[in-house]
This record gives sequence, structure tokens and C-alpha cells, in this order.
Amino acid sequence: MDTPSIVPSLDDLRNSLERAERDEVCAEMIDDFRRRAVELPAAKRRVAELRAQITHIEETL
Repeated sequence: MDTPSIVPSLDDLRNSLERAERDEVCAEMIDDFRRRAVELPAAKRRVAELRAQITHIEETL
């Protein structure tokens, strides 16, 4: 029996990156300073992580 891979595909990562970039834009527009101070860095980290994963996969192809 074949088990599904738990490693996300390149398409999955690209879709996640699009959502993360949208979340980052939304976080930049938060009016509440404290909430923005928490959510914006987290959104930026997520975008950076996804870009790094995509770059790593593309380099191994």
C-alpha cells in the first residue's frame, strides 16, 4: 500500500506563499498598533520561510 507524501509539492508551497503574502499585506493595514506589531513580523517570517523552501526545491530540480 502506497502512503501519501507528507512533503508539500511545489504547487502547494506556491499557493501557500500567495496566501502568506496576502496575509502580510493585511497585517500591514491593521490599525491596532499592538496587534500589528505581533502579526506583521509573523507574516513576514512566514513569507520568508516559504520563499526559502521554494528556492531550495527549485535548486534541487
